[in-house]
Amino acid sequence: MAKNKIDNTSLALDKDFTIDQLLPKELVDHYMIRKPIGVRVHKQDCRITHVLPESILIGKAFLGDCIVGIDDKVITSGDELHTKLKEKTENIHLSLKRNMFSWCFHIRTTVEKIQIDRDVERITPNPVNHYFVLIRLRPTPEMQIIDLGLFVKYNNRDRLEVDYVTPNSLASIHLKAGDVIRECNSQQICSKSMLRYHIANSIASSGVFTLLVESPIRDTVRDHIDLADDVVQIADKAAEEFKKLGKGYVPQPPKKVNPKRNIKLKEEKTEYPIVSDIDPSKLRPCKNAS
Repeated sequence: MAKNKIDNTSLALDKDFTIDQLLPKELVDHYMIRKPIGVRVHKQDCRITHVLPESILIGKAFLGDCIVGIDDKVITSGDELHTKLKEKTENIHLSLKRNMFSWCFHIRTTVEKIQIDRDVERITPNPVNHYFVLIRLRPTPEMQIIDLGLFVKYNNRDRLEVDYVTPNSLASIHLKAGDVIRECNSQQICSKSMLRYHIANSIASSGVFTLLVESPIRDTVRDHIDLADDVVQIADKAAEEFKKLGKGYVPQPPKKVNPKRNIKLKEEKTEYPIVSDIDPSKLRPCKNAS
């Protein structure tokens, strides 16, 4: 088997690999729900145009999604959907084709590279992940506002960085604050206006756009703190002692407490006066005291 040749001069994928083979054409979700479903659909393509507040599909179906199947029967029109829902069954198996979804593919894990000059590139010890993100968002007449939920900024290296993503938005599925957007639709991105143009143009033409994202590997367990050498030595000795105790340790059952045993408090009080309160001459001078 021939090895894949990797182009280290750019963030492009391997030469012998094409991402087009993995790109999803559509996304269909399946739900087992109880009738009535509580949605309004378009007669021609069964596109959801309204979800009632009392619907069982709240949080599952969204505007623009299409009902493509019920109980393994393909649905292509509103008449077929109406006929299928009239059957005397309490539960149905509903298939929904998503109008909006996000898909992510991990390309590789490598180290961060900084371009100093045209011919000078510096490699840092910071590990990063490279992701390929595909987002589908096709506007429909029912959508009054299209909110991707993505906010970007320039970082200290003049790179376009994700500043904030709206919770439960389309961008929040695979994008996080701190991610660096390197490419959009296979075009290098260096400004907010370029990113806005490519996203808007793709949504208007095909409803799909892609991002190449550089994500720093974060330590989500704890923060790194530099400790003094003596503290590290004491901690290492304590860890070794715990390991020795753990080898031959046998758990013992808890001791039974005698319920008849009473705890008595000593009624006598012992007071210790503060010397400086009695004799002011015992006070010590303090610098910068007001």
